[in-house]
Amino acid sequence: MKAFLRFSNGEPNLSASEKKIVQKLSEAATIISTLYLVQRDPRYPGANFYPHDATREEIERASKQNPSILSPYTFVERDKAGKLVAVPYSKRFKKELVQIAKLLREAASLSKDKEFRAYLVTRAQDLLRDKFDKSNILWLNTEQSKIGFVIGPFDRYIDKLFFRKRAYMAWIGILDPLQTDELSRFKDTILLSERNYLPGAKRAKIAKVKIRVEDTLVFSGLIADFLFVGNNIPSSADLYLIKKYGTLFTLFNQPTDWRFSNWLFPIFQRIFSRKIKGKFTEEELKHAFLQTNVLHEACHTLMRYEDAQARLRELTPYFDELFTDLLGVKGCGTLILKNALTERELEAILIMTICHSLYFYTSIPVRPHLNPYALGGALIIDFLVKGKALRKQVDGFSLDSYRAFMALNQLTSIVEYYVALGNHQEAEEFLKKFSLRKIFSPFDPYLKGIPKETLPSLTRAKNNVR
Repeated sequence: MKAFLRFSNGEPNLSASEKKIVQKLSEAATIISTLYLVQRDPRYPGANFYPHDATREEIERASKQNPSILSPYTFVERDKAGKLVAVPYSKRFKKELVQIAKLLREAASLSKDKEFRAYLVTRAQDLLRDKFDKSNILWLNTEQSKIGFVIGPFDRYIDKLFFRKRAYMAWIGILDPLQTDELSRFKDTILLSERNYLPGAKRAKIAKVKIRVEDTLVFSGLIADFLFVGNNIPSSADLYLIKKYGTLFTLFNQPTDWRFSNWLFPIFQRIFSRKIKGKFTEEELKHAFLQTNVLHEACHTLMRYEDAQARLRELTPYFDELFTDLLGVKGCGTLILKNALTERELEAILIMTICHSLYFYTSIPVRPHLNPYALGGALIIDFLVKGKALRKQVDGFSLDSYRAFMALNQLTSIVEYYVALGNHQEAEEFLKKFSLRKIFSPFDPYLKGIPKETLPSLTRAKNNVR
């Protein structure tokens, strides 16, 4: 179980006081990993958030009498009489959270960054009361802070029963100003395009989207388990908040480099024909992967519908992640018209989209929780193959970029219906039409042995589970 990862970045350019701040935050992040491990249990769709013998129907009935049963920040347990009750995170983990809050306040006292200091103090308070709006709003003001730090329960991916409960995580990073400036300009160009929403859909308009790129020092909890290359805070679960205040998404340099070098580029070298392999350099493809990450995170804010989660429930992540990938590709057409992207760059982005789809499928044995991403990738591959955009040749697969763009535009329209208007039953029936094994089987011979390494080159902290 890898719930704490310390990245080997050498000595970052930090002052003595900044190093002390990072040390305090690292101690807090180490504690948070133990809380995540209490929450996580891949054997059950509800992880450890609900009693393993409780049915979905029983939990739903109990929540009608006690809404805190389905609060994002409670464990559901049985009392002595067998009745379902809700136990707040702040009560279950009081000892650890008090310790974390103390470390955050000590780190704040060492900081000369006014915005970062205010955020740390408020986040310490919020951790003890299971309410994060105040500190999330203050987090948005740390866009240019040298040290980046997020800690708390945010993403819902391990609650596959209701997609409600939020898992603990933390990260620490150092701002990369040059990359931030470059990719921020790219992000702004993406967001200039006004999208047409389906008639009758409940559109959610996001106030503002900020970006920062970081050299990663520490991943803890869910983010260490999933090894994200980017993350939005406030998250999509806080739609009411990001509609008013916006969101800040962070891209992580080291996890991005690792995923590209150890998975995506080897996949590219194995599956594509000699003609395509000779056309693009490794550096071009790496830059295209960075662009796909910005497209993905930016498009999270372009596709929000007010009632999507209420309709799709636990299927939300299957459609949410796929739709943002598809919107990113679709938006490239507009970027080309604005001379913000070349056709060659679009082809490289399409190649990285294919390799990323194969990455999620190939990595399932070591990260089974990536199944929603893998199924989304299966739909992308299926439409490309059926649209004759991706064809098997003697020496690998060829790609027709024009056909690929058209095929993925078609898939975008289909998926948007479910995100904007579809109900749970029809969304479930749609997903059942696609088989990972069947769709990816033509690629299996090319993917054997990728990768040998299943974790980045970093040190791991030992975790003590309560």
